[in-house]
Parts: sequence; structure tokens; C-alpha cells
Amino acid sequence: MATETPTPAITLVRYHVSEAQIADFRAKCVDLTTDTPEGYEQVRLAIASLRDTRTSIEKRRVELKADALAYGRLVDSEAKRYTGLLLEIEEPLKVKKAVVDDEKARLKAEADRIKLEALEAEIRANREKQEAEQRAAREAEEARLATERAALERERAALAAERLEVEARQRAQQEAVRIERDALEAAQRAERAKLDEERQALAREREQAERAEFERQARIQAEADAKAKAEREELERLEREARIQAVLPDARKLEAYGAALLAVPLPLLRTKMAKHVLSLAMTDLQAIANAVTGLERKVA
Repeated sequence: MATETPTPAITLVRYHVSEAQIADFRAKCVDLTTDTPEGYEQVRLAIASLRDTRTSIEKRRVELKADALAYGRLVDSEAKRYTGLLLEIEEPLKVKKAVVDDEKARLKAEADRIKLEALEAEIRANREKQEAEQRAAREAEEARLATERAALERERAALAAERLEVEARQRAQQEAVRIERDALEAAQRAERAKLDEERQALAREREQAERAEFERQARIQAEADAKAKAEREELERLEREARIQAVLPDARKLEAYGAALLAVPLPLLRTKMAKHVLSLAMTDLQAIANAVTGLERKVA
């Protein structure tokens, strides 16, 4: 069914302002400042002018769009009416078509079910055949494994018996080695004990010899020291007697001099002071006599 397409009317959209006017207004406002009261007032007036222009544009937009909205509602209602008329024709046709389509779908589903059941039966038969083959193969494999296990068990038993025999031989060898080692260790201990006794005997003999040598050297040193001391004392005695003999004549003379000093007759004095002076002099004379006598004792 052909439908007529309406030709839209071309309407020129006009507002109370142009791009040239906006550009001119932009040029006037770009350098405005609020640094001074006059500048502030100019900015306020410019804002008010811009706001009024915007308001007038919005009012004009609403006026221009009112007819378009009414036309859009009319277009929608006509489309809905035409659609309803077409659906009154289309829906019964769909019902008739659906009856045929449903039957075709039923027949196809029935055929698909029959094919599926045949396929499932074939799959079951193949599966049962495979299971039987697998069961036979498994039973044959199990029989083979049982034969191999029996052979393996016999081999394991033979190996176990051989291992027991080897272990018995090893234990016997180890026991023989242990006995031989014990005997060797006992002989080594006896040898070490003998060597220890010999070392101890040699040590005692060396210690006795060293002690005897020390005592001998001590006796020799003591005898040498005693001899040297006797010789030294004899030399000192001879030197002392030589010194005495050398000073003996002078010693006799000094003793005679001292005796002569003490033998001088004392004057007979009467005064106490003179007697005191004489007493002091006699003390000094006695000291002189003592000093000049006994020279041989002083050089001994």
C-alpha cells in the first residue's frame, strides 16, 4: 500500500538578535573592568542587557516551537491510527500462518525425536559393544597381570631367600671379623700395656739416674764450695795475719805511746776548776790512748 509523504514546509527561523550584533557586543564588553565605580556600572548594565537578550531569545524559541509540537502530536496520532488499521488485517493472517508453522514445527520435532531415538539406540549399541570389548580386554589384561604377579612373587621369594642367605653369610663374616678384631684389639691392648710398663720402667730408671746424677753433681758442688770456702777462709786468715804482722811493730809502739801518755804524773791541784779541767784532759788522754792501742785488731 503506497502512502503519501507530506513535503515539510521550510520556515525561516528568525530571532531579534544576529551574530554580528553579538560580535559587536563582545568587542564592547571584552575590555570592561570593575576597578572604578563607572566601570562597575558599565559591567552591571552590560549584564542586564545580555540577560534581557537571552530572555527574549527563549521566549521566541517557545513561540517558534509551539507549532512544531502540535504538528508532531498530529503525526504521532495519524501513524498510530494507520498502524491499528494495518494490524486489524495483519493479526488474523499471523494466526492462520502460525497454525501451519506450528504443525510444521510439530512434524519436524517428531521427526527429530525419531532420529534422536534411533541415534541414541545406535549409541547404546556401540557403547555396549565397546564396553564388552573393554571388559574382555580388561579381563585378559587382569589375567596377564595375575600371571606376571605370580611370576613376580616367585622371583621375589627367590630373591628373599637369596637375600637371607647373603645376610647369613654377611653375619658370619661380620662375626669372624668381629672375633678377629677383638683378638687384634686384645693383642694391641696387651702390647700397649707392655709398652706402657717399659716406658714407665725407662722413666723410673731415667728419673733415678737423673736423681743420682743430680746428687753427685750436688756433692761435687758442695765439696768444691767447701774447698773453696776453706781456701778462701785460709787466704783471708793468712792475709789477716800478714796485715797484723805488718802493723804489729807500729802497734807495739802506739801501745807504748798510749801507756806513756797515761803514765804522766798528775799535778797536785787545789781549785775545783783546775781539777775539772784536769779531769776533762784525762778523759781526752784516755780516749787518745784507746785510739792508738789495738791496731792489730783493727786490721784483722
